[in-house]
Amino acid sequence: MQRIGIDVGGSFTDAVLLDPEGRARIAKVPSTPARIEAGFLAALEALLAGAGARPDDVAYLAHGTTVATNAIVTRGLARTSLVTNAGFADVLAIGTQMRRRVYDLWTPEPEPLVPRERCHGVGGRIDAQGAEVEPLDEDAVRAAAARMRADGTEAVAVMGLFSFLNPAHERRIGELLAVDLPGVPITLSSDVVPEFREYPRASTAVANAALLPLVGAYIGAVDGELAAAGVAAPLHLMQSNGGVTPAARACEQPIALAASGPAAGVIGGARLAADAGEANAITFDMGGTTADIGIAPGGAPQIRFDGDAAGTPISLPQIDVLCIGAGGGSIAAVDAFGALTVGPASAGADPGPAAYGKGGERATVTDAHVVLGTLGGERRLAGGLALDRGLAEAAVRRDVADPLGLSVEEAAQAVLRILNANMANAVRVMSVARGLDPRAFALVAIGGAGPMHGCQLADEVGIPRVVVPRYPGVAAAWGLLATDIRHDLRRTWRRPTTLIDPAELDGEMARMEDEARALLDRSGGVATGEELAWEVDMRYRGQAYNLTVPLPPRPTGAAGLAAAEAAFAAEHHRLYDYTPPVAETEIVTIRLRATARTQPARSEGGAPVDAPAGAQRVYDGAWADWRVMARDALAPGTPLAGPAIIEQEDATTVLHRGWTAAVQPGGALVLERA
Repeated sequence: MQRIGIDVGGSFTDAVLLDPEGRARIAKVPSTPARIEAGFLAALEALLAGAGARPDDVAYLAHGTTVATNAIVTRGLARTSLVTNAGFADVLAIGTQMRRRVYDLWTPEPEPLVPRERCHGVGGRIDAQGAEVEPLDEDAVRAAAARMRADGTEAVAVMGLFSFLNPAHERRIGELLAVDLPGVPITLSSDVVPEFREYPRASTAVANAALLPLVGAYIGAVDGELAAAGVAAPLHLMQSNGGVTPAARACEQPIALAASGPAAGVIGGARLAADAGEANAITFDMGGTTADIGIAPGGAPQIRFDGDAAGTPISLPQIDVLCIGAGGGSIAAVDAFGALTVGPASAGADPGPAAYGKGGERATVTDAHVVLGTLGGERRLAGGLALDRGLAEAAVRRDVADPLGLSVEEAAQAVLRILNANMANAVRVMSVARGLDPRAFALVAIGGAGPMHGCQLADEVGIPRVVVPRYPGVAAAWGLLATDIRHDLRRTWRRPTTLIDPAELDGEMARMEDEARALLDRSGGVATGEELAWEVDMRYRGQAYNLTVPLPPRPTGAAGLAAAEAAFAAEHHRLYDYTPPVAETEIVTIRLRATARTQPARSEGGAPVDAPAGAQRVYDGAWADWRVMARDALAPGTPLAGPAIIEQEDATTVLHRGWTAAVQPGGALVLERA
């Protein structure tokens, strides 16, 4: 039986098929933005045809999509309204006092997903202890429903103060709206984010509601295509937290997909680094538009709980990834002050770089590579696309070389230096700024363009080794098959540590455990075993924000609480180099990570094929012939000294002078300084 992962990107749809023996087949087809499910199906059909498999051979299907992310970025969302407490209808407009650019007084803040005129306040109040102090004004709810019906509302979010303690008012509002607005999807904040802080809770609930019709329609279309193709395997979607979830659950909480785009690449990169013997990994996923940097000390990708999507706060766990505008399509230009800039603007896939010959005229990173000879020659890109060196040279000369008084080759080198410096700064933000030494990590170069920049980026930061997986260009699709089914639950449960009754804590944990197991039971029978991991958000009393530390499993007891308190004190001291001489701690939130294991994906090797080496003229300070090797021709364990270009169907690896490369038995190509 076959396991398939399909990741839909802006330019290409990447797919990986693993057979029962762990052998992989890959496919890379153009994406179809006008009808995304068509590209998805084309990738599936290409995989099955290449493997000689039938649709009913598919036992597991995982899918990564940026549908939710793109909808938030472009504001292509359902017309959404918010119902909240009277006097708090401005919650989205007020937001917080945080500014994205502290010293820029003129930077506009992102507009809320719901404008003020579609935010409705209704009477009723739950207090900070969860008690009702004012009954819900049901007539006001019905009046709000009438206004929403009149203005064409397509989705509704409900956020009541302190609903994380007592959701009764939210649930009653939901019942009333379901009667008065039949067919309109409704999101209750207590279902999506049962935590304190009303602004991120409202923002997350609104985003979830706004995505419900769109994501539901998309998943329905994909399911329809699969059924028509004869694929009966249950569909699972990649989430922002680094796990997959059944399609039905994704339709209920589509906001969990909002930052899922880069997550599979980080998961896949960390797993592939571990297969190559690297405990600590920095993942570097470079495509046509962005470079996504993730970090996995000890093989565990870092999680954050306070992310956002295009300026919209999203209070859900997500893989911590720094995305910058640095890709093959990043545009190079000289600004009004004579400084060379590269990105974040991108030529995209259409018209794309000048070298594509599709009407693009701006110089890009891809054009710089074509000018220098590290990309091009006789090789065609995915989809049979040939690169036009003359068009690339003309663009780089006009946009960079002539304004700076450089030769076209020097200008192309300058473009890559600026790009690599930008990416190196991103790596330092994810490592050095967090007290982590990048020299203790391996760089995992993935994505269609990642292996082209791996050596230079590692040189810039001081990383000693670069791991290029067997199929770097489809690593995100492979990562979909390396992820487990995962659900994250949390409850705001604020108590001073010294006053916690272990029995009360165990009761709350038991309720969360029951809810988690009910979610895992919906996995469709594709996972075996389960793992429950507990954490708590803690802080010193008087602090406004908290740190997340492990909590021993239930029954936790006094010893477990003491262990969590010690872990918090150690982490606080590590981050801030300070421990208050006398300070009482408190628990703020209990977190549960529930995981069901899917079949592990393994990286593969393979016997080398007989493919003659070629040569290509490359400029690296002077023109010289570099060896061109087929990836499949490299024998495991046999070192290859740079300079060289290593080509394969989904990516190109540039091995610079002073570096060596060797294929490991598992198939990974490990680059090291000579």
